[in-house]
Amino acid sequence: MDRSRQRPRPGVIPLLLNVAGLAIVTAYLLVAWVGGAIATWVGAVAVVALLAWAARLVVPSGRAPLIRVLCLVMAVAAGVTAWPTDGLMIIPVIPAVLWMTRSPEHSAAWGYSAALTAAALVAGTPILLAANGAHPPSVESIVSLELAVLIALLGGVNRRQARARDLAAAELVERTDAMRLQEARAATLTARQELARDMHDVLAHSLGALVIQLDAVEAQLEAGTTGAALTRLHDARAMAASGLAEARRAVETLRSGPDSGSSVRACDIAADLVELVDAHERLGGGIRFEQHGAQSDLPEPVAVALRRALQESLSNARKHAPGQPVDVCVWWQPDRVRIEVTNPLAPGGPRDVPVTASGSARLALAATGSGSGLAGMRERFGALPGGAVRSGARGGRFEVCAEAAIPAGPGEAGGDGT
Repeated sequence: MDRSRQRPRPGVIPLLLNVAGLAIVTAYLLVAWVGGAIATWVGAVAVVALLAWAARLVVPSGRAPLIRVLCLVMAVAAGVTAWPTDGLMIIPVIPAVLWMTRSPEHSAAWGYSAALTAAALVAGTPILLAANGAHPPSVESIVSLELAVLIALLGGVNRRQARARDLAAAELVERTDAMRLQEARAATLTARQELARDMHDVLAHSLGALVIQLDAVEAQLEAGTTGAALTRLHDARAMAASGLAEARRAVETLRSGPDSGSSVRACDIAADLVELVDAHERLGGGIRFEQHGAQSDLPEPVAVALRRALQESLSNARKHAPGQPVDVCVWWQPDRVRIEVTNPLAPGGPRDVPVTASGSARLALAATGSGSGLAGMRERFGALPGGAVRSGARGGRFEVCAEAAIPAGPGEAGGDGT
């Protein structure tokens, strides 16, 4: 059996206590009234308080205005009859004040007003009765009744503050959950963007190179130079394998997360850049590669961004300016590194490529450009300290300039090379 089903719902116990209190007070009041211990007007006013108490128990909690009226009737009628009933009717004052002060549906001013009204009537009624010839009250008796009103007020205020804290805690939990959800969505979006950026860089380079290689193979087969065509096919297979391995590394890096604390040695960075330059030359492109300044180790994100910038720039040159020479210059400074890649614009654009099988392939390759590579380059460098990318046509040449800051102490400086 599920024990949670045996537990009373919240609010059941207070309801039972109110019902029991109402029954007990009603029974004592009837006995005193029938026995002549209280005056008729006292009994009539006390009944009004008890009826308001009973009505409050059956009115839904959403009827706040009606509840306020019933509680005020309870506080006034019970406060007037508290002294004449020897303190019996102070009991309905307590739940009336509690309800008015503890519930967030009611303004705190209503609770304080009910408590002050009840306190004034509790003390004022015996004084008025004494002025009309009744037995004068003792200070201790009035203070004891006022203490009951004060305790009810303090209990209601304490309960109200507790509810306010619970509401604030619940809102904080909701906001925290919403923030975590937003952070998770942002992390997912960032991961997708990184994967899309890496896949674009890898595929644009490797598949673009494959198109050029297969283009050359087709031309050599048409010319009957099968030996050269076979060599080109071997190069194409090697490029495909290299591209697949690079894509796998990109996915593994994304899974494990970037290690911004690790660094890449200057000699490895130079080897990566030279490898891209050699690949461009093997694809028939002319290139001039220079480095200026003292080479140094770089944080892994900066090294990857530098390689991707050269890779994307060379891929774009092969797409949009086939046959045009490319100038690459890497500037090493103590606090930053900058790479500049420029090439002449193809005269008339890709439309000037001859309409042959080879020319059709190059036209198809140029048509695949969408600007995503440069956008990804800007995103990659924009995430680095001091990172920026500038690109565009100027004076008949297309220029790409990407730079990023080098954190203090990334490694020992190497030599400078050209």
